[in-house]
Amino acid sequence: MPIKPYIAKGEYLFFMAESNNEAIIMYNEKLLEHDRLTAGKEGGRLSSIIKELQKNNLWDGIALEADIAPMKRLRDIHDPNFLNELHKRAYSGLEKLDSNTPLIKESFEIARFGAGGVLDAVDKIMSGEAKRAFCLTAMPGHNSGITSTSYGSLVNHAAAGAHYLTKKYGLKRVVIIDLDAEHGSGTQEIFYHRKDVLTISIHEYPGITGTGHYEEMGGKGALGYNLNIPCASGYGDREYRVCLKEIVEKIFNQFVPEFIIFCYGTNVLNSDPASHLIVSEAGLLKIDSIIMEFAEKFCEGKFISVLEGGTPGSLMANSVSKFMKLLVNKITGPVDKEKKEELISYADWYGYAKLLKAQFKKIWKM
Repeated sequence: MPIKPYIAKGEYLFFMAESNNEAIIMYNEKLLEHDRLTAGKEGGRLSSIIKELQKNNLWDGIALEADIAPMKRLRDIHDPNFLNELHKRAYSGLEKLDSNTPLIKESFEIARFGAGGVLDAVDKIMSGEAKRAFCLTAMPGHNSGITSTSYGSLVNHAAAGAHYLTKKYGLKRVVIIDLDAEHGSGTQEIFYHRKDVLTISIHEYPGITGTGHYEEMGGKGALGYNLNIPCASGYGDREYRVCLKEIVEKIFNQFVPEFIIFCYGTNVLNSDPASHLIVSEAGLLKIDSIIMEFAEKFCEGKFISVLEGGTPGSLMANSVSKFMKLLVNKITGPVDKEKKEELISYADWYGYAKLLKAQFKKIWKM
């Protein structure tokens, strides 16, 4: 189909087209209006990412236009009064929802376009138009719950997609796996009493939310369907790989997911000042590939990644670009391997892994 060009904003000219690739990017130019609120010395969140994707020929013919999420889809996961109040506060001209959540009048609509990209990606994958998708968002979403939000989030993009899969398509076993450095407190709240959406979060602990301890495992009737793997400062490549292969994969073997939604954050990287985790760029790409392998093994490759947190700039942009190359070509490509010292001894990690397994084997075979 012919490419539909968008009006250039600054130095960027955006193209949306039907993709012939198995992997697509969901995006709407409205998202860029939020960039100035989170921009740092190295540029804005999305402008930096898009520039890097374009440089690596990962944009034209891959990026598709996302629609705005219907309010009824957001009311399925968020309290209607909460959404109305959030919209009202943003449109009032309030400059900050809290110290970590800057606003402009259009912020609520911008967040809806982020969620809309996830809903559109679900439709395209379930219809067979695509196999994998990366959904760009203007802000994180995983800290937005049923009646509250904070830490940069407004609406929960990944949760909207997961619920949509259960409601429209009748799926019974959806996974949200969140590897952002901060705990997805909102996602946990939304699905804490449900068994059709298994939520798994690997995050730094303690963190700013004060949530995400391994004993938080789900409500009555859904125990074991909300799993947290808290990581101490200094955890990195080895610990994440072991978590995925020795804990998460064993649980997936029993749950057998029909669809995986991956909350992707670059704040786990050792060069990102937003956390004290020390995942290398090569390590993050390996983590990405393991989760993609899970999608191939368990759910015929049905896989959506949603952009969560990370410090805007070249580190985030490069990581997203390498991940997108993996999604498009299923190859990792060259990655600069950093010399990195393991800060956690194997004995300490082995002991902690045993503690986690003992906790989870109350529900799952470990």
